[in-house]
Amino acid sequence: MKRKLATTLVTTALIIVSMAIPSEGAITSSRLGVYVGPGKTAAVNDFRTWTGRSQVDATDYLDPSENTLWNQYATKYWGDWKKAGTGRKFVLGLPLLPKGGNFAEGLAGKYDNQFRELADLMIKNDLGSSVVRLGYEGNNKIIGSWQGTDDPAAYRAMFRRVVTLMRARTGAAFQFDYNMAVGPSGKVTSFETLYPGDAYVDIVGLNIYDVWWQHPGATPAQRWNHTLTTTMGVNDFKAFAAAHNKPKSYPEWGLYRKGDAYAGGGDSPYFIDRMAELVRDSKYQAYFNLDWGSGTLDEFPKGRDQYKLRFGQEF
Repeated sequence: MKRKLATTLVTTALIIVSMAIPSEGAITSSRLGVYVGPGKTAAVNDFRTWTGRSQVDATDYLDPSENTLWNQYATKYWGDWKKAGTGRKFVLGLPLLPKGGNFAEGLAGKYDNQFRELADLMIKNDLGSSVVRLGYEGNNKIIGSWQGTDDPAAYRAMFRRVVTLMRARTGAAFQFDYNMAVGPSGKVTSFETLYPGDAYVDIVGLNIYDVWWQHPGATPAQRWNHTLTTTMGVNDFKAFAAAHNKPKSYPEWGLYRKGDAYAGGGDSPYFIDRMAELVRDSKYQAYFNLDWGSGTLDEFPKGRDQYKLRFGQEF
């Protein structure tokens, strides 16, 4: 596939990679995944059919205990989905605490059985080798009770506790992803702040959306440059991964509609191109294709076409 290599030089070097003219049809070597909703196995298959790929992994989210019956259903759904195709993998977003929980009770062992039981359910349903995004977006103050921006030490300790509990289950082969969002918050000023230690982490992940908070007039290149260079942005993340010799992931990424304080870029094929280049050396990456206020690919026809162009090929 012919590749455009032209770059635009503007005043100082505004991170030349970020200013590259979009490449056409370049193939990424990382595993492709998608989130389409809770337990939506058929929708994952539809997404795979649309891309034309033989491999599309599934991501989902479960609370460790609140709805035990749903956990039973969901792990069976995803286990059956995994067994129905060759080489399929599952990625789970797992809070560090059950809904309504707190670190004091968690560190005292109150929730230990809930994590053990969820691990056993996953193993029973052939999901024991899944990637677990434990305590995802701990640097996001509004993500949930497990956020670590107020008490980083408790977050680190709870992360270590849950990893130890889940790894100890018979048949467990989980991989744990230490997964943050772009940007500092509260007491979290770097990727090191919440890091529980190399022994407890297999992969390091970064969630990226095409936003620049309260900068609605930013161009696509300016928004991307901010994502690269801000504190706890892409450049810091790459340095952090290299320092700890951990593979990288991008477990949530996506376009974001215009019109609110997040200042999303809307229908931006430029962002799709930048992400296609960024994820090449990652272990896995997944498009978040459910509308949490951001929109889905169907809302962004240019971005959708560019996504299929860049990711809808085998490698």
